[in-house]
Amino acid sequence: MASLTDSARQAGLTDRARQAGFRPDIQALRAIAVLSVLVYHLWPDSVPGGFVGVDVFFVISGYLITSHLVRERANTGRIAVGRFWARRAARLLPASLLVLAATAVAVIVWAPRSLWEQFLAEIASSALYVQNWRLVSDSVDYLAAENSASPVQHFWTLSVEEQFYVALPLLLLLACFVFRRLPWRAVMIGTLAVATAASFTYSVLLTDWSASAAYFSTLTRAWEFGVGALISFLPFAGRRAAANLLAALGVVLIASSTVLLSGEVPFPGSAALLPVAGAAVIVWAGGGSFLAGAGSARPIRFLGDTSYGIYLWHWPPIVLLPLATGHDLTMPEKLGIAAAAIALAGFSTRFVENPVRLSPRLLAGRRPLIVAVWTAAGMACVLAITTAGAASAELQEERSRTLTAELLAAPPDCLGAATLASGSCENPTLDSLPLVPDPAIVGEDNSYRGDCWTSGDDGTLRACTFGPEHDYSRRLVVIGDSHSNAYLSAFERMAQDRGWRVDVMGRAACYWTDVTTELATRQQTEGCAEWRAAVAEYVADAGDADAFVVTRSSGGEDADERTVAGMVSAWGARPDHDIPVLAIRDSPHLSSDTVQCIEFDPERAAERCGKPMDEALHDDGQAEAVRRDPNAALIDLTDLFCTEGICPPVIGGVVVYRDGHHLTATYATTLSPTLADRIDAALE
Repeated sequence: MASLTDSARQAGLTDRARQAGFRPDIQALRAIAVLSVLVYHLWPDSVPGGFVGVDVFFVISGYLITSHLVRERANTGRIAVGRFWARRAARLLPASLLVLAATAVAVIVWAPRSLWEQFLAEIASSALYVQNWRLVSDSVDYLAAENSASPVQHFWTLSVEEQFYVALPLLLLLACFVFRRLPWRAVMIGTLAVATAASFTYSVLLTDWSASAAYFSTLTRAWEFGVGALISFLPFAGRRAAANLLAALGVVLIASSTVLLSGEVPFPGSAALLPVAGAAVIVWAGGGSFLAGAGSARPIRFLGDTSYGIYLWHWPPIVLLPLATGHDLTMPEKLGIAAAAIALAGFSTRFVENPVRLSPRLLAGRRPLIVAVWTAAGMACVLAITTAGAASAELQEERSRTLTAELLAAPPDCLGAATLASGSCENPTLDSLPLVPDPAIVGEDNSYRGDCWTSGDDGTLRACTFGPEHDYSRRLVVIGDSHSNAYLSAFERMAQDRGWRVDVMGRAACYWTDVTTELATRQQTEGCAEWRAAVAEYVADAGDADAFVVTRSSGGEDADERTVAGMVSAWGARPDHDIPVLAIRDSPHLSSDTVQCIEFDPERAAERCGKPMDEALHDDGQAEAVRRDPNAALIDLTDLFCTEGICPPVIGGVVVYRDGHHLTATYATTLSPTLADRIDAALE
């Protein structure tokens, strides 16, 4: 039973909330927003556009924060930026840093070490509130594009919010200083209107060019805060019936956006207008609508009060539980996560957020300094956990790197592809050694060297040469997408062993063809076209080549006629048709979580994590293109990837893939002798 003191304190809080203009309708709106996100993350098919709950939160934040700043300016004639930031930090950081610390520990305990580097780095970025910019960078980085969703990926929204809280008062103060002869309200409205319009325009343009980067950018989301901010200057003067009508319209707009929108729709851009408009009309309608009654109901009010905590706690277990159990979330587990998120949110709100936010010491005159000290201490704790975890992983990983280098320098019998190349091969010594490379570092075991590789928007052709530049016995020119560079270590080894010259050039998601490939952004598509034009020039100058070796990733799908015709046309345009084209059939495509599967049960990796050949192999179109070219041959390495109808992820003690389909450099190196033999045979 609550004490009289507790009851009095609660009554005091309620009175202060009313005096500050508490809006139960906004609590109802928060409940709608957080439930849409929660349901979307657990049952995405039921509300494919549930992610718009984030946009609703942005509008609410823009309205409430600007309203506070405007009241402070009107009452005191100034804006105390330090105290404003301190209040925001005291409100948001305690719970967020608690969740980050708990998640960091959970990652170290339950997540596979192959994910530690990414996950711990994202936790550190989240603690510093720059997670959204890290995700923007990853979205345009080909080598990071297939990263797993981290347990703190949802912190991108908090990063955007914190950046807004830092920028908004500074922007308004600067505008009021520059235009100090004008009425301050007019200056603020004009500044916000211009910034909102500029952000919306940029959002539409960037979403069209690169939706993945636009999704996480502060600059493409600022207009959503701006809409809420502008509403704070437009008090609603209508009657209750009009308020109810607006609130109903807003609910319909938000609800329809959760159904009509999906991950297939480029977002935010103009599509975000639907949920933003819905949230805006509800907020503008004021506290007199039917939503105020709904928001006063205890369950809805609780969800609204704890919406921040629910958002913080719900996502980490969605990512980490499958990693700990080795299977997808079941219905009972999903229900358990939802219940746990709500319970943890109630706990952290009552025992972490409110005590810090309402602390008498923090309410004292030196509050900004005290908050800054505690904020730095909290961030330091999170960073200490992530640093310790990363250091522990690095020690184990360095041992694996050393072992891998030793094995490749003097390969034992049956290492990697040699197990399958020789028909039947057994080496008990390999069974006693750990897998190489360690699954924890397969992500770095790649051959994407800057002098051989082009990615992103870049159209520059970069070619590297292995072996002698003169007096070589053979010259190969290797052209292709990321699957050609996956073989780079194999070509480097064969050039060293056989005295061949091998020129390698690769570009992300771009291969030798005459047809346009639509990539993630317009700039990437144009960069690919530019790179292909440079390839044509390079081919024209490579008159002494013995063969053009090409690759094309199937992308996990069978090629269509347009794809085949594009390759035939490009190959046919080579000036010297006496130089053959050797097409390496695409390697198998396994599941995206293959590496984590290996770590979960390395002893049974081949059994649990492999894929049947008929599911792993796809028609990349090259075999048909070879049939249509009078001087082309297919090099099929399937027998070095698959055996007895299964394509395993571990062969001869070597991890084959660094993700679902890109080869590890280690396994590619073990392919070198057989690949060289087959190239020799094709050229005889």
